[in-house]
Amino acid sequence: MKKIILISLLLSSFVWALNIPKTSIYDKRIAYAVYNANDVFQVNAKNGYVSVLEFGIDERIINTATGFAEGWDLTEKDNLLFIKPKAYQTKLVHQDENSMGKSQSSQEFVLDPNPNDWKTNLIVTTNLNAYVFDLKLVTKNSNTTYKLSFSYPKKDYEVAKELSEVQEQESIRTDLNKNTIPRNWDFYMKVNKGSEDISPNFAYDDGVFTYLGFDNTKTFPAVFIYENGKESILNTHIKKDGNYDVLVIQKTAKQILLRSGDKVVGIFNKGYAKNPLRKTRETSNENIQREVNKKGKK
Repeated sequence: MKKIILISLLLSSFVWALNIPKTSIYDKRIAYAVYNANDVFQVNAKNGYVSVLEFGIDERIINTATGFAEGWDLTEKDNLLFIKPKAYQTKLVHQDENSMGKSQSSQEFVLDPNPNDWKTNLIVTTNLNAYVFDLKLVTKNSNTTYKLSFSYPKKDYEVAKELSEVQEQESIRTDLNKNTIPRNWDFYMKVNKGSEDISPNFAYDDGVFTYLGFDNTKTFPAVFIYENGKESILNTHIKKDGNYDVLVIQKTAKQILLRSGDKVVGIFNKGYAKNPLRKTRETSNENIQREVNKKGKK
């Protein structure tokens, strides 16, 4: 029996898990909450005081609704919602009996905000999220919620991730397009008949990558490395250099084949490995390879 009671209590506490916002270490009337669409957040208001809810900077309030509209004043401005309890004017109807029979009379009176009657809920929808609140009237100023601000860790993480990806892309783009210093111009090529329009105007390497320049009359071919009698496709990217479009091959090799349909051009690097760099762009190569793989999966 004790176990059953304990389980019931645990389930009950789970169902009614009201989110009590954390208060500032400087003044507990300033509160913070992490947004969760499945949470109900508590707001403590006080008669004669105004409270404000601050949503995300890119949010705009679309609609507000409360279970006791006559007792609460709601004013919205962009991503801010101002809340204030207000007095409620009502009528009290009296039944009178006299010699003339029964009659009714009414008396208007004002009911001031009080903790028992003013407790209700509040629903707020914005262009991005929906919020659910419990509005509670308190009597102590120290317990009042002057301001409740929301944070959005998941959204912040997604924004940071997107920014990181943009920065990485920019870093890759900068690395791919940065000026290079030619270290080897000792290239010659064999152009098959009818293949002149895929032959480069110049070729060089910088000890890491190979660069083939094409003017606007030429067509970019597919690029293959030729080793041990076999052809393998190479990773490439394109950058602009003056009047030339430069096909950057992310490797140096002894023999490179350019193909486009039946057209074939052989590129031979006679200076291969004669003037290597002491340091290669290993980190850049990793980033570039990762970028090529991403494009290949699309």
